[in-house]
Amino acid sequence: MSSKKYRANFLIVWGRIIAHAGQNMWRNASLALVTITILVLSLISVNALLAVRAATTAAVTAVNKQVDLSLFFEPAAPEKTITDIVAYLQAVPNVTSVEYTNPDQALAAFRARHANNDEILKSLDVLGENPLGALVVVHAGSAGDYPAIISLVQAQPWNTLIQQRSFEDKTQIASRVELLTSRARTGSIVLAILFSLIAIMIIFNTVRVAIYTQRDEIAIKKLVGATNGFIRAPFFVEGFVYVVIACAVVIGLLAATARVVDPFLGPLFSDGGFSLHTLFFAAPYELLVAETIIVLLLTWITSAFAMRRYLRT
Repeated sequence: MSSKKYRANFLIVWGRIIAHAGQNMWRNASLALVTITILVLSLISVNALLAVRAATTAAVTAVNKQVDLSLFFEPAAPEKTITDIVAYLQAVPNVTSVEYTNPDQALAAFRARHANNDEILKSLDVLGENPLGALVVVHAGSAGDYPAIISLVQAQPWNTLIQQRSFEDKTQIASRVELLTSRARTGSIVLAILFSLIAIMIIFNTVRVAIYTQRDEIAIKKLVGATNGFIRAPFFVEGFVYVVIACAVVIGLLAATARVVDPFLGPLFSDGGFSLHTLFFAAPYELLVAETIIVLLLTWITSAFAMRRYLRT
């Protein structure tokens, strides 16, 4: 058989397969619509779960970044001693950074904060000297590292130079965020499983109904030499079309949701970097491609099981 004839036969066969698939979808339009709707709901549930998990991680990270240990030193503390203390703290395990503000910088910042309060500024002028000491702010890798750092500071000889400590502990906020979002994750998982099971049952029954209604046609096709592969192919094409339409709808919904939500959601985090659009549409789109492939395989496997009973070889 020449290559041209082979290509022509190949195109004819696939043309018939696609035509049969179109006829099946038209005959069972209501079932096709329900199947696509359930697939959309399943994908929305899964993506909602992923969004909640990503938002939780970003929220907890943002809260932990706001936790710090501030050490306010006596105004009379020698600057050389404080710089040595800063170097010591920078070498402590789990300390990520140490910010040092000398007394002059602290006074300038204080004046800037109270620039509109003449009474405070006049009081500073009356004093005639800088009443503020140096400020050292310690940042750790996580909120759980601060108790050990505080204990270490308290054990040092220069602890007597510290006038005041301020531990900004927002771990309770982080815990509440994790608790609320864990409940949201649980709900999303339940919905995703529920809609996935419903989708499997609907696809299974859609294929069974289609085969049952076409049992006479299938019998005739077999009599004239049609293989089981040729009979199965239109149902696999239907599944492909269902998945493509469902994924296209979900992608459109995700894009619209990201456009509406991102301007409000991003600023809630300390770096403003969280974005639903980045989560779902960052190149090379691994998430969307993986979801499409998984749903397509699930649809084809379900269809194959539904056809197995009626198309024995």
